Amino acid sequence: MQKQHQMPSASSTNQQWNGEIWIDDNWTEEEKNRALAHLKLNKTPQEQIHQQKSLRQFHRNSTTNWNAFYEQNQNKFFKDRHYLHKAFPLEFGWLYHHRDPLDANDNEDICRNNYEEEDDDDAADNVNGSSDENYSTKTLQSLQHWSQQNEVHIVEIGCGVGNAILPMLEQHSRLKSSPNGDDDNDGSKDAALLPELHIHCLDFAPNAIRILKNDSRFRAALEEGRATAHVYDLSSMHPSSIPIQIGHQYPQKTTLANSADVAILLFCISAIGPHPSPELTRAARHVMDMLKPGGILVIRDYGRFDEAQLKLHGKTNCNRNKELGNNFYRKGDGTGCYYFELNDLKELFGNNNDGSEADDDKLNVLELEYIQRVYRNRADGKTRRRVWVQGRFQKPLHGSTAVTNQSTHNFKPLLEEFYNTSISRWDMYYKTQGDSTLQNMSLNEALASKFSNNLLQIFPEEFGRWQALVSPKLARRQIPAADHQPENETSISSVTVIDVGCGIGNGTLLNIMAIQQMKMGYGESKSDCEPEKSLPKCPNLRVHFVDASREAVTRLISDPRYNYVESGHGDCTTTSHHVLDISTPEFPAASKELPSSADIALLVFTLSSLGPYQHPHTHPTSKLQYALRNIASALKPGGVVLFRDFGRYDDDQLQLSSSYGSQICDNFYFRDDDTGTAVYFFDLEEVRELFTTAGFEVIQLEYITRPYSKTGKHATNLTVNGGAVKRTRIWIHGRFRKFGISL
Repeated sequence: MQKQHQMPSASSTNQQWNGEIWIDDNWTEEEKNRALAHLKLNKTPQEQIHQQKSLRQFHRNSTTNWNAFYEQNQNKFFKDRHYLHKAFPLEFGWLYHHRDPLDANDNEDICRNNYEEEDDDDAADNVNGSSDENYSTKTLQSLQHWSQQNEVHIVEIGCGVGNAILPMLEQHSRLKSSPNGDDDNDGSKDAALLPELHIHCLDFAPNAIRILKNDSRFRAALEEGRATAHVYDLSSMHPSSIPIQIGHQYPQKTTLANSADVAILLFCISAIGPHPSPELTRAARHVMDMLKPGGILVIRDYGRFDEAQLKLHGKTNCNRNKELGNNFYRKGDGTGCYYFELNDLKELFGNNNDGSEADDDKLNVLELEYIQRVYRNRADGKTRRRVWVQGRFQKPLHGSTAVTNQSTHNFKPLLEEFYNTSISRWDMYYKTQGDSTLQNMSLNEALASKFSNNLLQIFPEEFGRWQALVSPKLARRQIPAADHQPENETSISSVTVIDVGCGIGNGTLLNIMAIQQMKMGYGESKSDCEPEKSLPKCPNLRVHFVDASREAVTRLISDPRYNYVESGHGDCTTTSHHVLDISTPEFPAASKELPSSADIALLVFTLSSLGPYQHPHTHPTSKLQYALRNIASALKPGGVVLFRDFGRYDDDQLQLSSSYGSQICDNFYFRDDDTGTAVYFFDLEEVRELFTTAGFEVIQLEYITRPYSKTGKHATNLTVNGGAVKRTRIWIHGRFRKFGISL
């Protein structure tokens, strides 16, 4: 049995409290040894394998879980951080040079005393007064330095909902609008010298950026051209992928690479993964590439032996499952945390400064230290020992502004490679992923195993007319199909559908055709040829299946339902299959066998696989534009396109964005299917622009958002449910009509 080690307790400190929220802490060697012994826990080989699997799950779901965190907590979890000018006076003191470091306004948010919000103890920084006797001198130096520049560009990575940058924007606006330097006559002359402030906010959680953009303080700064916000994954995206076009210093469109005077990392990189790891190494490189020569990185994050770490590293099975690597843990909400030593930050960001060429492309270490404090809850007197790491690093003035080849934002070669190989990738996908069991099934088995009413439910206006035929029980429970049908429904004897990007066949269409032919008595055998009495009235369905993948079409024609319809002798249903690429200019000549007067074109999760969105006015020959023009040519006037596809920040995008190397270009990714197929995630207005430019009118266009939370007795166990707290699917749903007489 392992020896149990007592965690160092804050109650043992000999320091005296005189009404403060925190006091400085000093660890004895005995306490350090006890903490180190507590963190040592030998794992079995089986536990190590499980830990590696859990770490892979964590990386895949990290964006998903942070997104769920902000959806749950909105802007109420963290307090605004008013301490940056105290912690880093040379970088931010110029904004507060006229104010007393003991100004109560800086600490107004501390009065809430939310002791239980363990990640927010740092919001109370310096509430007892400045710990630096030279604070006033440093703020004056800060003002003298930054006032020599016309503009200051600050980047915060992992900005969350803006708790650090919003107070700075407010303060800068207050100074610029007040001729007396915020009602302080001593600062009026200095305020006139203040440079313009531009802040770029980055976070990989779309919900965090959405909440930030809705903040009135940020909206005001955005309208004035002083702030931007971007969804950005530090570990997988290079800063050259983020365009900026604000201010006088960058009048032309440029990127965040080599643009920042100051970069801020507050409790950010600890959430990425353990050290050392490829993810953390890439993140550090991307931060360094944001800085201009002479630019400063300021960082504060969790330190080794922080009380939160000692609690996470318990001996129970529950806590053992939270460990994902040495000193890296998964919290109950699915987010992660690494606890740094100073040497970790030196290895990630610091030059050796020993005269060697190794690491000479990194940053010079200006300051690097532990912050050790004891925090006390005034309500109940309980205390907690906190340990953070804090540092300042500077990019050498002679440093190169070039970035490494592996980091350069150059997606053109990847995109060209995808276009040249996309069809072969889908052939490989269907060879490895297709449902080969259908070939050996009977018709009844196929109908039972693959029966799907999906189209009946998501497009009832067009497919509700067949609901009573294929699913009588469902039809009785829902709105009658007639309520969805056009006024001239009774005059329609048949409906022609083109299933574009059909894959192995849409289950709803195959079922409708097979059941309709079976009940009308047009089967391939005598036993199938007895028509049913009292059949519901519905048009005959004619479907043309189209896909660029020959392997997909081969699997389609082996489906028993397709064979049954194709071999039937009646004319109630007909079908055909075509290996055609809808996104090429050669499609009209190659598609002579297709009708030119189809009623419906089905476009379900097809456009997203063709390539990224490009504005139709600047890229009229893009694959998406060709696809829609070709579809329009196959529809009769008034024909309808039924559309559903992936929307921006769907959970699949959040997972793919965390996977290094998966991004082809903005919002376009290789899938995790080992075959290299790809997917684009649309914005609603992009879809609108594509269709209207191609000659369609919008009947319906909206986002469909569906959250999927874990249920059951293991719902909160992240080791059981795949590492995701909650998944949110986002799709774009639309119906578009070709100009002309309606159906």
